[in-house]
Amino acid sequence: MDLTPTLLWQVVTTLAIAPLAYFLKASLDRLRQMELCLSRTREQLAREYATKADLHADVGRVLARLDKLDGKLDRLLTARFGGGE
Repeated sequence: MDLTPTLLWQVVTTLAIAPLAYFLKASLDRLRQMELCLSRTREQLAREYATKADLHADVGRVLARLDKLDGKLDRLLTARFGGGE
C-alpha cells in the first residue's frame, strides 16, 4: 500500500476530526445531564415555596392577631391611665 498524498490527507483529517467529534459528543451529553438536573431542581423549588394564596392567608392571620393585640393594649392603657381625660 502506497502512502499517497490523498491517503495521508485522509489520515490527518481523521486524526484531527475524531477528538473534536468526541469532545462535541461529551459536551452535548453533559449539557443534557445539566438540563435534567436543572429541571429537577425547579420541581423541588416549586414544592418547597409557599403559594401566593398560602402567603396571603398567613399574613391575614398575623394581621388579625396584631389587631386583637392592639385592642387589648388600648383597653389596658385606658383602664390604667383613665382614658386620656
